[in-house]
Amino acid sequence: MYKSNCVHNCDQEGMQENFEKMVISEADRVKPIIKEQFLREYILGCGDTYELFNIYCKTFGVDESTETRMIIFKPSEEFDYDDLFFLKNTAEQYIGNENILLSTTIHNYLLVITDCLDRTVIIEILDKVRKTVKKCYGYNLMVVYSNVSQISEVPSVYERLKKCMGYAFYSDGDETLYENDVIVGGNNTEMQPEYGAIEHAVRTGDSEILKKLLGDFFKNLEKVMPTPAVAKTYCLELYVCIIRSCSVDKIEKYMKGIASVQEAKNIAKIKKYISDIGMEIALSNAPESGKIYSSLIRDTIKIIDENIENENLSLRWLAGTILYTNVDYLGKLFKKETGKNFSHYVMEKRMEMAKSLILEGKKDRIYEVAEKVGYGSNSQYFSQVFKKYTGVSPLEYKEFARLSREEKTTP
Repeated sequence: MYKSNCVHNCDQEGMQENFEKMVISEADRVKPIIKEQFLREYILGCGDTYELFNIYCKTFGVDESTETRMIIFKPSEEFDYDDLFFLKNTAEQYIGNENILLSTTIHNYLLVITDCLDRTVIIEILDKVRKTVKKCYGYNLMVVYSNVSQISEVPSVYERLKKCMGYAFYSDGDETLYENDVIVGGNNTEMQPEYGAIEHAVRTGDSEILKKLLGDFFKNLEKVMPTPAVAKTYCLELYVCIIRSCSVDKIEKYMKGIASVQEAKNIAKIKKYISDIGMEIALSNAPESGKIYSSLIRDTIKIIDENIENENLSLRWLAGTILYTNVDYLGKLFKKETGKNFSHYVMEKRMEMAKSLILEGKKDRIYEVAEKVGYGSNSQYFSQVFKKYTGVSPLEYKEFARLSREEKTTP
């Protein structure tokens, strides 16, 4: 009996000892994780940050005056979160786990706190990380690192570096930056854009003036360097003033472009998008004499002008009967160079001609105007198209023209 109890007691002692070893082992394993979590929550301002930091220092034996540097890594292109963990492993490998107090992902970037303080060493390490990520994954990496500061100051350092990251909006996103070298959204971030002049250049089709004005706009924006949110506000105002000058049938299409401006990752993409749209609309608004077309499209436009009264005027008729060219090819080329479908271009030509005939009073009857501009005897259809184009019926437009002529002749 005694022997049995002894064995039982020994077994219990052995189990207790194994349990204690397991607890100690688990504690050692999770201790670094808990330590990082405390510091992460302190940086992000979770709960009572002062009490949290005191617990962190006491629990893990950290001196609150420990000098550190903070580093933020941010991929400049679209990426998977698996890529972010690859970035984390790469950074830890080059910096060295023994030199890292915190390595954690926050939103779409990686944050590292290290006690590696030498700037020359830091720059060398960060350049290696950027080159490795570029080589393995093909995307650029924006990196910004802080001044040396005490670990107790990491929340304010984090806020400063987040602002510095705003510089990525104005760059190609492939740089290593020191926080002292970056000023985004300084004291003077106000601009006085020439929106009126830009809109006038678009409306009149003056592409050369427009190109200069847009160049000046983006040059000033990059000089002032407001925060990305403010910069996008200026760009949205610019975009809206440009698309106001497009034809009515395209306004819906261009309105969708607002999302492209809002979602752009950097100023270079916004600049290209707005400039392309601006030049496209300006080209469509330019006087015919100021546009440069291929010889085939010049011939097409000339034939349209000469046959505007012909109600059989169509792309197929013109391509097959006069120009002897493929109708699909001609249609695509015409749209590419003029910015308009053939049928829409002809309709606008006819409507502008109809407006001129009514204003000048050269045709007294609406059916005569319809015949003159290629609608044959279908004056009802002409009236429908005219109202859709101008907003008023031919008769209403005729009355406006009569009143206008009378006002001019009244002494």
